[in-house]
Amino acid sequence: MKKYSVIYIIFMLCAFLAGGSVGSISGNDRAAVWNLIFLAVLILAGCQDIREMKIGDQWHVLFLGLALVSCLFVREPGLFSRTAGFFCVSAPLFVTALLVPGGIGGGDIKLTAVCGLFLGWRAAAVAGAAGIVLGGCFSLCMLAAGKLGRKEPFPLGPFLCMGMAFGIYGGDPMFERFFCLR
Repeated sequence: MKKYSVIYIIFMLCAFLAGGSVGSISGNDRAAVWNLIFLAVLILAGCQDIREMKIGDQWHVLFLGLALVSCLFVREPGLFSRTAGFFCVSAPLFVTALLVPGGIGGGDIKLTAVCGLFLGWRAAAVAGAAGIVLGGCFSLCMLAAGKLGRKEPFPLGPFLCMGMAFGIYGGDPMFERFFCLR
């Protein structure tokens, strides 16, 4: 996985740059600044998971702080949506971790919880789904190429971070389009 870290960093930097341009076009400067800070921390947390197969608690605390402080400066998502976002992906991952010991790490569960608090439940649901699908596609490709064993662990965090990057800018619209909500 370490040799693919360059691809991860390039993807996340593209999301960072695209986020800056989306924020400047939309005119919502406060949200754009918070989103860019969030993306920068996502990049660093994902890099640690690639290197160490672990997401340190310092990242979870930082994400929690970002989510709580952003509540004061950014109106959307609302408090209910943020609270639901805390649980909508992390709770199913937690249940999965209980049912399949060693399958999903606690760092991934905490990451989805605190990022869901930042994103709100709609964006968090899309972000979690995108991250899990990306991680699944990666593992299937690595299995098919013989570069990853069936029981061999790989870091899910970078894929969750990529999903969260997608969720920041496309989560709510994608959720509404998929579920035909207006």
